[in-house]
Amino acid sequence: MKKSVKLAVTASLGLLVSAASWAGPVILGGDDLTDHGSRSAGGANLEGWLYIEKAISSLFGTQTRPGALTVDIVALGSVNPGAGVYTSSNAGGAINSVANVLGRSLSFYDGATNIGTFFSDLASGAVNPGVIWIAGTGASNNLVATEGAALTANANAINSFVGSGGGLMAHGSGPVAYGWLTALLPGLTEVSGCNSSGATLTAAGSAAFPGLSNSDIDANAGPCHSHFEGNFGGLTTLALDGSNPARSYIIGAAAGGGGSITDPPSGVPEPATLLLVGVGLAGLASRRKHAL
Repeated sequence: MKKSVKLAVTASLGLLVSAASWAGPVILGGDDLTDHGSRSAGGANLEGWLYIEKAISSLFGTQTRPGALTVDIVALGSVNPGAGVYTSSNAGGAINSVANVLGRSLSFYDGATNIGTFFSDLASGAVNPGVIWIAGTGASNNLVATEGAALTANANAINSFVGSGGGLMAHGSGPVAYGWLTALLPGLTEVSGCNSSGATLTAAGSAAFPGLSNSDIDANAGPCHSHFEGNFGGLTTLALDGSNPARSYIIGAAAGGGGSITDPPSGVPEPATLLLVGVGLAGLASRRKHAL
């Protein structure tokens, strides 16, 4: 192969590689398992809180947020209940207990103004978490309408955080919980109705979050309240509920496939990249033909 051909091949492959991004892990549920869990006297998370613990642990196993982390977990939509306070049926108590068991640092941003401040600080680099956790709805000390609106206003920032390798977990039902998601994916709908009895992880769910089992997401953990339909963008179904036909109760993605919430994984180049590579290879073929 001539030197010019080698250089063209290298350039074409460089275009392909540079177009790929490194997405972080995502797990989004139509649940309020913050409300259906507790902490034992021995300090173990039970039922729905155990699901949150296993999911957060798995997120940290694969998040690749660049730079030094200033905090491990940022909790959006809950007020800090206090050090060592793990009140049942309290979203802040749930994530407080999970962070304690996992030995992870945790910062709370409660209220629309504070949520807005977080995203400003995230953009400036003043704060750099590995995982964003969104409190959801259905328990006490969780999202209210103004906080949901603040999340929706920062939907693109959430998408960019995932696209950069950050982990994301969310709970809840309705536009307060998932207005930000439907803003990113207008073809996706979050629909009331879910049956956790008989809920099962899909093959993708088991692969993405190997620490989870069916008993962590079915009626043993607690109820679910909504499911997802339509265009999931770069996400996929991680768990199906026990209805017939089964419905997408938890959606998300494993880390490392590229893309983001809005874009499918970039293991396959995007069309524009394919075109550039094709043009480069076509040029190679033409030069080789004329050289023969």
